Amino acid sequence: MNEKEKTLLENLPKHQDYLKQQLKDDPEYAQMWLESLLEDYSENKDVNDLIYNLKPLIEANYSICDFAKLIGIHRITLYKIFSRKMVPSIEILHKIFTGLGYDLKISVQKNL
Repeated sequence: MNEKEKTLLENLPKHQDYLKQQLKDDPEYAQMWLESLLEDYSENKDVNDLIYNLKPLIEANYSICDFAKLIGIHRITLYKIFSRKMVPSIEILHKIFTGLGYDLKISVQKNL
């Protein structure tokens, strides 16, 4: 790789940075992102994946420390959740969604 190519690659925005900026600047995109995460969760039932993939949405608007303060939990708890060392309780899930401006509702499933 020559110097020009290296310089171009170094100046390209990182994917995560671009994603976070898009999530911050475009509420409709953020809503679609969240709906996609919830659809994935509906299929795979992996709460760790759901929370891990919420991280860019959180980091688009807050530092992890600031978000933890906002929702009233210790930052270490969030770090453990994001590193998949801890499965969040329903209370923590509720706090995370509320902190992001969403309402977490549970409803009765109709018989199939």
